[in-house]
Amino acid sequence: MFYINKETELTIELLQKMINRFRVNVEPKLNRYKNYYDGIQSILNKTYSDPSKPCNKSVINYCKNIVDSYCGYLATPSYISYRSEQDITDVMEILKYNDYQAEDADFLFDALIYGTAAELMYNDAEGHTRFRLINPTQCFAVYDDSLTEDLLYFVRMYRVNEWDNSDTYAVDVYSDYDIKHYTMQGTNGYLSFKDEEPHYFAQCPANVFNLPDEKSIFDCIMSLQDSVNELLSAEIDDFSAFCDAYLVLSGCDLEAEDVASMKENRVLVLPEGAVAGWLTKNASDAQVENILKRIHDSIYRIAQCPDFSSETFVGGVSSGIAIRYRLTGMETRAAKICAEMKKALQRRVEIICGIATLKLGEEVYREIEIDFKRNIPEDLTAVINVVNSLKGTVSDATLLGQLPFISDINAELEAVQAQKSANMELYGFNAPVEETEEEEI
Repeated sequence: MFYINKETELTIELLQKMINRFRVNVEPKLNRYKNYYDGIQSILNKTYSDPSKPCNKSVINYCKNIVDSYCGYLATPSYISYRSEQDITDVMEILKYNDYQAEDADFLFDALIYGTAAELMYNDAEGHTRFRLINPTQCFAVYDDSLTEDLLYFVRMYRVNEWDNSDTYAVDVYSDYDIKHYTMQGTNGYLSFKDEEPHYFAQCPANVFNLPDEKSIFDCIMSLQDSVNELLSAEIDDFSAFCDAYLVLSGCDLEAEDVASMKENRVLVLPEGAVAGWLTKNASDAQVENILKRIHDSIYRIAQCPDFSSETFVGGVSSGIAIRYRLTGMETRAAKICAEMKKALQRRVEIICGIATLKLGEEVYREIEIDFKRNIPEDLTAVINVVNSLKGTVSDATLLGQLPFISDINAELEAVQAQKSANMELYGFNAPVEETEEEEI
């Protein structure tokens, strides 16, 4: 991200400097994160000066495992919900139209990999409000340098045509009131102003979600990831070399042609007193296994992510409460991620509520509560006992929110009320009472 004073005009020259700095200082880091998640890691560049030497390049992808674990723990579809005492039907319709559950999961997924994620809001051809993720390697945000750090501009860069040899890029700059379009030759070439158009959002129609220090969730273990790959590959190299044994012939004088002939005919013809044997070496992999195990444990400990497949995690676990205790470290880190993500989701709702067609005031989006549930096994019996014990003390909406199988609280409340009304009508409790005239005596 970049910071400027809000009174500073974003000229072509200043925009050019920002793009150049992004290409040099930020984009390589983002691409490296994505490569490590995809398994394209440093070990793949391994070479030996001797081409005949075994050169294995093995990857145990801890980076991918950590990202997938956190994403599944925090943003499994239906585990992020929106509720309010206000009528937010219009807001929820827009969120559902954009398949917000999948979008929220992808939003977090990008942030965990790149350390940052961004989405852009726009109106489609039919006038619907849409939001879509933008690849972090193709965009950056510009903030006010004051304490409020308001989003002033959002810059998106992309190739105009992916199917020809043209190196022309489009650069779109979003502000509070308009979108300026530029063209650029090359990834950081000369900028030319093209045109501009207004947008119908009350503020810069972009939403940015950053992890602390804008670093990937696995940035802290990348050096250990390289160590595991290097150690494992070297061990496989040694084993390959061990399997490629050498035949030793002693007590005889042979020419290369003689050795080749015996190898081809699979027959050894040796003079009297000569000895043939295999040259082997003692191989002990206990030390390597111990080192790999220590690194393995260190990776999960430093990343604050449990190894869900290990016997130490699943062994002896009999309830959701026991799992929660074992997830304490992960929860500590997850809570901070959720706090940052919640701010981003609240901004999305704020932008939606700022659309003129909705005519929703500030009090609407400020009252919307965004709830995060953890994707862990639940002890339903214990949850139901707690819910029953709090009846009459806590609102029904809050109680329903504790049940993991309830995804839409408002819809469930309406369904319960409808069922109560139907039952009352069935047994005649709502039947109108007929008035009868009192007979005169």
